[in-house]
Amino acid sequence: MHDPTFSTASLARHLTKNDFLKQPALMGDPYKAAVIASAAHTARNGFPSLPLTPNDLAGRRIYQVNNLASDLVLRKAAQNIRRITGAKQSSRMEIVRRLKLFCEEGIPFTIAKMDIKNFYPSIDQDVLIGQLKRRLVTAPSTRAVLGSFIHQCKSNSVSGLPPGLAISAELSEFYMQDFDRNMRETLQAHYFARYVDDIILILPELDSARALKKQIERALPNGLRLNFTKSKVFVFGGAKANNPSAEHSFDYLGFRFTIYQTNKKKPCFRVVELDIAASKVKKNKTRIVKSFLQYLSDGNFEDLRDRVRILTCGYQFFDERQQKKRSAGLQHTYSLIDSGAAIPTTAERRRGRN
Repeated sequence: MHDPTFSTASLARHLTKNDFLKQPALMGDPYKAAVIASAAHTARNGFPSLPLTPNDLAGRRIYQVNNLASDLVLRKAAQNIRRITGAKQSSRMEIVRRLKLFCEEGIPFTIAKMDIKNFYPSIDQDVLIGQLKRRLVTAPSTRAVLGSFIHQCKSNSVSGLPPGLAISAELSEFYMQDFDRNMRETLQAHYFARYVDDIILILPELDSARALKKQIERALPNGLRLNFTKSKVFVFGGAKANNPSAEHSFDYLGFRFTIYQTNKKKPCFRVVELDIAASKVKKNKTRIVKSFLQYLSDGNFEDLRDRVRILTCGYQFFDERQQKKRSAGLQHTYSLIDSGAAIPTTAERRRGRN
């Protein structure tokens, strides 16, 4: 049974192996007990301050909490949100897998791909606090901790939720639960999914793309708006061809979907090709080039080998937050692709040099 309290025992369970590596003093019982006691005190009395450190990652500002006691409280609160409300991030791979299956159906349909603008910073903090008060009636300690966290975000002049924190991911999913439910109930879509700020819909024939975008934007929680320049609609007709050509292509969650016309010989199905999105191919190539440039600078072949292996192969790591092994790397991230278009042939490379 889940223990939602912020007792010293429940907080201690959120210490990870990485914490001990970063702070070897935790190996000593007195220091460990002091950190846990500090976390329990924070949970009872609120955050006196929250040391949020901003960093830039690929042009995006992300944050981390540089205080272990505070971080333990936030880890416990994130777990409580998941367990109590059922709010959790959708599986990227499952969305892509199901989207491909729906697109293979040989019927007319419309795909609407929507993007929420400036997602985390645009979440309305006051509305979020109101949702926590209304929906966490049976978890007053968690509600108080999260209210204190949001207050500290305001004190640190952080709009919405700070990207990079696990608690922000959990709270954003909690914030979007009513919207997701509303979309599934009112749009009569064949398929609806949302991965953080990326929305995808498969609908029957659509009367007005503009009306759909307005309907979705009206349903968004307070503070959130659609990025209309990144929101696209693709209509797939019912025409059948002897030699089907690609009807539309679009990128979603790092994949390139190429959807063909239905074939007269097999009118119940469409061919759908999955590949790596061109932007992701370019990013990976850039990282590989930088790895070799670093090798030319420092001559460390082992580092080069490890970097290239991580960028081009699959590997496993231990997820400290979920306390389990996970797979990562190119082979895992793009295990669903069935086309080699992202990898140029020898002839194509020669043409590119000429």
